[in-house]
Amino acid sequence: MKSPATKPGGVRGRASSIPPAHRVPSHTALAALPVIALDLETTGLDAANDRIVQIGAVAMHGRVVRSAPRIDTCVDPGVPIPAESTRIHGLTDSRVAGAPRFAELIEPLREALGTRVVVGQHIRFDLAVLRHEAARAGAPWSDPPALDVAHLAGALDRRLVDLGLESLAARFGIRIEARHNALGDALTAAGIFAALIPKLREADVRTLGEAEAFAARRTELVRREVEAGWHAAPGDAPGAPDAPPPPALARIDSFLYQRRLDEVMAAPVRTIRPEGTLREAARVMSEHRIGALLVAGDDPQPAGIVTERDLLRAAADPRIDPDGAAVTSVMSAPVRTMRGEEMLYRALGRMDRLGVRHLCIADASGVPVGMVSQRDLLHHRASAAAELGDAVACAGDGAALAAAHSRLTGVAAGLVAEGVTGATAARVVSNEIRALTGRAAAIAAAELEAEGHGPAPAPWCVLVLGSGGRGESLLSADQDNALVHAGAEEDDNWFAALGSRLADLLDEAGVRRCRGGIMASNREWRGNVRAWRERVDGWLRRSTPDDLLHVDIFYDLVPVAGALGLGRELHAAAVEAAQGSRAFIASLAESVAAMTMPVGLFGQLRTHDGRVDLKLGGLLPLVGIARTLALRVGSPARSTPERLQDAGAAGRVSPADGAALVRIHGSLLTLILRQQLEDLSAGVPPSGRVAAGRLARSEQRSLVRDLRVLDDTLGVLRSSVAR
Repeated sequence: MKSPATKPGGVRGRASSIPPAHRVPSHTALAALPVIALDLETTGLDAANDRIVQIGAVAMHGRVVRSAPRIDTCVDPGVPIPAESTRIHGLTDSRVAGAPRFAELIEPLREALGTRVVVGQHIRFDLAVLRHEAARAGAPWSDPPALDVAHLAGALDRRLVDLGLESLAARFGIRIEARHNALGDALTAAGIFAALIPKLREADVRTLGEAEAFAARRTELVRREVEAGWHAAPGDAPGAPDAPPPPALARIDSFLYQRRLDEVMAAPVRTIRPEGTLREAARVMSEHRIGALLVAGDDPQPAGIVTERDLLRAAADPRIDPDGAAVTSVMSAPVRTMRGEEMLYRALGRMDRLGVRHLCIADASGVPVGMVSQRDLLHHRASAAAELGDAVACAGDGAALAAAHSRLTGVAAGLVAEGVTGATAARVVSNEIRALTGRAAAIAAAELEAEGHGPAPAPWCVLVLGSGGRGESLLSADQDNALVHAGAEEDDNWFAALGSRLADLLDEAGVRRCRGGIMASNREWRGNVRAWRERVDGWLRRSTPDDLLHVDIFYDLVPVAGALGLGRELHAAAVEAAQGSRAFIASLAESVAAMTMPVGLFGQLRTHDGRVDLKLGGLLPLVGIARTLALRVGSPARSTPERLQDAGAAGRVSPADGAALVRIHGSLLTLILRQQLEDLSAGVPPSGRVAAGRLARSEQRSLVRDLRVLDDTLGVLRSSVAR
């Protein structure tokens, strides 16, 4: 019995594993991978307590399904089968009567699994059930390595929300022979896996190790697995804390805060010529099952948009001939657009403010690449989205910015209550810091002009640096920004005023001034294109400790206001210059090597006033080595996970090490964010320091292990940078 709506996908768990000598090597190509597709039908969805009633398994070698070994058997669960389960898989007490008990099938099952990789849809549930059944039978059991087709498909296309077996089969053209029959579902999963292999290859995922790391990108599914107990050993109580839990937090609809527009948009964009008729527009909408068409205009901008509502209003008007009237007679203009990297909550807020039901998603060049509609997202709506999502964009002064920024902590608290990871929450916080900075810059420029300082003497761009640029800000972020312009040196007075006004507005909004002075209000962090290139060249050439501190934050830059192309071009040129300086890269690696983990010789956490600094002793060295590796291979990525991914693709870090570092990075962010929320609730300024005594014993042990893994892994990576 399986329920796609309640059974998230997964990756290898912690409870047990195949001994290293018997594990399939991680470098094994997927096309030659020994596989067994597995599926179970059960008495329910409680992995720890429900029983198996049917097992289906089929062997594969790469994409080829083998005739043997193959398992197709009912199982006597030793307990009555609930009627609600029977309605799903059709198995009754009478049908399984006389079938073997699970204890009789352990050896044949273990032999069939052999040294193969288990494949299935939401396979972690099946393995968890097998683990607990083996414990009840008193038999030893080790989880085999596993690949989840739902997780792999979801990583290939992050827009996929429905990862159920039927949806995946339809997506890849796999015929389901017998749904909710264990062998039938196993064969379907085998077909999906076979179809995935060439798709994965197109994404440069070719080996078992690469596939495991690739699947792990769907981190929200892993979280749900852990919450469901699918990674727990028999006898464990997953999720039960060893220390008192923090105060309850309000819950919100986290979907809006976890998805980007380019993950859910409808693509490709459908267009119609300006002279196209209303009837033609209705036919195109009907054929493609869409509610809006863009009216082609001067590339890349569309001339307008025509929606199904426009057509309905026209149909109700007897004066309009649908075969003669052109779409331009009913279209709306201008077309409202957003960038694909924006989050859903911001889009819903924008729709509310503008009173529109459709948004065009455009790339960096303004070319339409997709569409989203309010109707598509309506069932995911939360009131917090409209409140936070567009409040920054509507702000007209520092007070309004402050009102918008003050909601951010509540949103972060709701995300934590919803079980969202620190990495996801940090992306939301960073998104708002960027938006807040961009809006403050626009307000500052408008105020300068209104006060008689005139318009900007040249195009300019404000940049967000550091954690905000990386998408990894939490609730203690301060101002880290810079400014680049296309003017002359004598234009600096105007831009100095802009930087000063920007710092004032952000400070008023609750984003404190940078204690290190990294703000556009300081001349060192603003200048024209030539000045910035000379500045970067000086940092690379000298590589003094101060230079390295500047570089650390500079290479995280993201343009947020003004002529964004200036910022993009500056970043690209700086990355190219860094990649060409081996001495500079080596200096960066040495600076990371000087950092130490807060773990004592005997495994105790080193604390000060009862707190362990997980920013200084965890995040910063991890972020530093990821940045160094990325620059070494010329990667333009900003976020730590993306930098590690690019370094892995270039062979500078193994898939296993990269995945471990990404996991540790997310875990550290989660621990810090949770502490920050508790501190804010108690009136304590948030920081990167976590109260060790508030951590559950299991969390302390996991943290020590993670910090040791981080230290060992970083030691290897430090040496690899210089090669």
